Amino acid sequence: MDFNKIIRFKIGGELWEVPLGVLLLVGGITLLLMIGGAYLGFTFGQNQF
Repeated sequence: MDFNKIIRFKIGGELWEVPLGVLLLVGGITLLLMIGGAYLGFTFGQNQF
C-alpha cells in the first residue's frame, strides 16, 4: 500500500491534496477519540443514579 499516494477531494470551494498516510492517521485519531468519549460519557452517566 502506497501511503504517499496523494488523495484529492473537495470540501466547499477548496481543493485539498493530502497523502493517504496522513488521511488514515487523522481518521484513526478521530475514531479513537469518539470511542473514548462514548466510553467516558457512559461511565460518568452511570454514576448519576
